[in-house]
Amino acid sequence: MKKCDEHNRVEELAELLMNLSKGKNDLHTRKEAHRLISRIGPDDMARAERQLITGGLSLKKVQQLSATFVLMGVLDNHKSDLRHRLPDGHILRKVMAEHEMIRCFLAELEDLNEHIQAAADIGHNSAEMMSLAHVAEHLNAMQEHVDREDDVLYPALKERGWGSLFMRIQSDHAYLKMAVNDLVKLTIAGGRMPPDVFKKRLGTTVGYLCPMMREHLFHEDRVLFPLALAMVQEPAVWKRLKSVCGEIGYCGVHL
Repeated sequence: MKKCDEHNRVEELAELLMNLSKGKNDLHTRKEAHRLISRIGPDDMARAERQLITGGLSLKKVQQLSATFVLMGVLDNHKSDLRHRLPDGHILRKVMAEHEMIRCFLAELEDLNEHIQAAADIGHNSAEMMSLAHVAEHLNAMQEHVDREDDVLYPALKERGWGSLFMRIQSDHAYLKMAVNDLVKLTIAGGRMPPDVFKKRLGTTVGYLCPMMREHLFHEDRVLFPLALAMVQEPAVWKRLKSVCGEIGYCGVHL
């Protein structure tokens, strides 16, 4: 009977993921996701994912579908923004506030890039270049933010068997770090480059850094954190995360 129940759960989950891949996102699908999330475990998710991959879907597509399913299942339809469901003192409110600051820096970076691309002459000590270095410094400081997630949140989820679901999200950290490093190096070397070379490299860097960062923050806010809140019930884990955050303060903000 147990094997039969397990098989049925996997089949139901695989069918729901296939429906999501076809663009079905109606009330019935959301209700099914909410019902299934309380019944399945990491092993069920892994089996359903393998079934879809065998059926021809790419690994990346299946990971996206799984993340969408978790988002549908964990969150209340009327309270999709986790911030509205957390008390002001919860540590995830602080982490998500950092995400908002990062988004502001990304918007400023894109604006600066537009101004620099349109400028006839950009000196190393110009206001635009000084602002660019300032933004790059703040984005570089987010590494502490990333380290906290890698050291506290991801291990807690992995211990509960959900690590595979967030392999892509976690792997983003390495690519984002390289992209930010590219930006920092570019701001340092900008004064020694021909203007046209600098503009081209800046445009390329901003073009891949900003969209990738925004997508990563979205998945953390809307998938990783809701799942962590639902699955990690031990107060000691949240106490540890809060303690680590307290030692660092708000990332990217120099008080």
